[in-house]
Amino acid sequence: MSKENIFNSATAELMRSIPNLKWDRYPDDVIPMWIAAPDVPIAPEIMKALHDSVDEMDMYYNADKSTREVLAGKINEFNKIPVDTDDVMLIQGVDPSIWLGVKYACKPGDEVIVNDPTYHAFTAVLPAAEAKPVSWVLDREDGYKFDSEALKEIITPRTKLIYLCNPHNPAGRVMTKEELKAVADIAVDGKITIMVDELWEDIVFKGNKHVSIASLNPEISDLTLSSWGFSKTFGVAGLQIGYMATTNKEMLESMQKAATGVQRGTSTLGRAAARVMVSNEMDYWRKGMMDHLHKTRAICSKRLGSIPGVEFPMLEGTYVPFPKFDLGLTSDELQEYILKEARVAISSGKGDGEKGKGHMRINIATSESLMNEAMDRVVEALSKL
Repeated sequence: MSKENIFNSATAELMRSIPNLKWDRYPDDVIPMWIAAPDVPIAPEIMKALHDSVDEMDMYYNADKSTREVLAGKINEFNKIPVDTDDVMLIQGVDPSIWLGVKYACKPGDEVIVNDPTYHAFTAVLPAAEAKPVSWVLDREDGYKFDSEALKEIITPRTKLIYLCNPHNPAGRVMTKEELKAVADIAVDGKITIMVDELWEDIVFKGNKHVSIASLNPEISDLTLSSWGFSKTFGVAGLQIGYMATTNKEMLESMQKAATGVQRGTSTLGRAAARVMVSNEMDYWRKGMMDHLHKTRAICSKRLGSIPGVEFPMLEGTYVPFPKFDLGLTSDELQEYILKEARVAISSGKGDGEKGKGHMRINIATSESLMNEAMDRVVEALSKL
């Protein structure tokens, strides 16, 4: 298979022949677009790195310094955050860093700023620290703007942590440098920790640019825990590898201590793959994926946006648009209806916060043929309502 065709190669038969939860959950006549995993084969460079690691028998206890060195180089070059090797910690995906952030920053009764809508993990971890979520609403009618004045109004002396997700899941926004600087100024003034999930940093559409908040100045860098992973770009969630970093030595040491016995880094196989995935060798993959996603975004936007009662905000980042449906059904009812009538599995926005109600989350990281077939089915089903 040529590198040019790999992103448009998915068929139902191919994806069902590969062990994966996305395609295994539903019957064979269902097109699954419910979980944020791309319908792409694993890159040959990643497969080679894994095979080489097995051939070298790299499965004993082994140090992770060489991997952290490579990741620190990427963070310096791409994210513009001045970290060294010892400022980087390997983790099993981004979610553990969300938990470590609240464990570090909060005591019982402290407040955490969480976007609404939001990725559900940001609120799910708060009971572990007995922390209280405070909603920073992203208004759909205002283009999901990150309004710093609204943020200032909800800051109190108990505010100890601000959660960010950039590019934002599920709103699909890429935060501007001006928005990030406004948040950074508020955090620095209040000495508030920021935990930012930048898992989607590669999935940014034309006209937008990803900026890491920790790159803005040394003051905000020392208040920020940044976290990244590989599953969205490369479809390797099964490797369970992510990484996080901060220039604040005390913060990282505290998190390493909190993680002892609970979060043990990741496997030697994951490390081998990581060193390839952050390399320039994979630039073709990152570019090719975005060239392809522009096509599937256009298909989904045109087809759903033409339906009365459906609003499709332009997707700036991520490949999971979050359209609003005003069709007389709740999100859960619409999810069930589309599954039953269209045989397409998409996700209800109910779990993404109060502002997620009435929305559906759709994964567009698939082939054009599957995208078109899914939209044909959904449009026909919705026309019956």
